[in-house]
Amino acid sequence: MKIDFGDVFASGIGWLVKQIFLFVASMWLGCTVGAAALVAGRLVKGWGFEGEILLYSPALLLSMWLLPNIFFLGASMYWFIRNETNTPLACGILAGVEALVCLAGRTGRFYDWLPKSVAWVTCVVLIVMMATGLWFLRQWQINRWAIELEELKAENAIRRAQLKEKFGTDSAGIDETGIL
Repeated sequence: MKIDFGDVFASGIGWLVKQIFLFVASMWLGCTVGAAALVAGRLVKGWGFEGEILLYSPALLLSMWLLPNIFFLGASMYWFIRNETNTPLACGILAGVEALVCLAGRTGRFYDWLPKSVAWVTCVVLIVMMATGLWFLRQWQINRWAIELEELKAENAIRRAQLKEKFGTDSAGIDETGIL
């Protein structure tokens, strides 16, 4: 059987594009969570609803926290590319840290304690909600895999019974006597 280099190359490039998309989506989600917390703080302050901040939420990363965030994003990008699986844990950590960075860089505009505390509490609540959703996603994946494994075990049991009936042996390889 020959290796189809085009298929291998396409699947590798597709996997890389998927990982980069997952990285960007997690970062954008975190920025949106931080922006939503800022909107809550602005509403408490009485400044009004500014919904367009949710659309350009990644621009909130341009703050005094930019340098440490660049190091974190570089390490995260390396981890996302080197990792062979898409883990909800990695997406949640990236989104949570980006939400905190967005909020930390912009809460200096609130001089009162009430808008700051509302923004931080809202951010923490939204991060916990996101983490809970990702936890449920992970549990759903594990349950789906467990169901597939049970189906495979049932098919193997049926196949073993057919082999026992046809050949009189318990396995397709070595039987109790050790003879093939």
